Amino acid sequence: MKGESWSVREAQWSIDCDDLLEVRGAVFIVEQGVDVSVERDGRDGECLHAIAEDSAGLPIGAGRISRGGKVGRIAVLGGWRGQGVGMAIMRELLRQAQHAGIWKTYLHSQSSAAGFYLRFGYQPEGDEFLEANIPHMKMIRVVDGNEKTVGSGH
Repeated sequence: MKGESWSVREAQWSIDCDDLLEVRGAVFIVEQGVDVSVERDGRDGECLHAIAEDSAGLPIGAGRISRGGKVGRIAVLGGWRGQGVGMAIMRELLRQAQHAGIWKTYLHSQSSAAGFYLRFGYQPEGDEFLEANIPHMKMIRVVDGNEKTVGSGH
């Protein structure tokens, strides 16, 4: 946990699905009370994924981005929050998006997490809404294809 080493890498759904679902289940289903039918939406096979792992290779964070540019399922286990794991997952997903030529990305941020996504250049659009009984807001990010770094955190 605090002070332990970890890393983030591109995940392959066909290989890493159990680990990705383990993290998402712990955060969204158990911790936040999201219904399993909402969290497990059947779209994972169509998405690009990132996974964070501790030094023993155990999953500690997850995230995905659809081919249509929707970022989602950003989750970090409780004991690992506040150490940059979520930032690294976002940087990896945005790297994958750029590599795939996806220049406009969007997400439905939990309202309480909107400040996190502002650091990556996301801007709110529209009014707050409920998703899985949690307040959310739509946020959009557009890059021109010449961007070299993503999510510097500054």
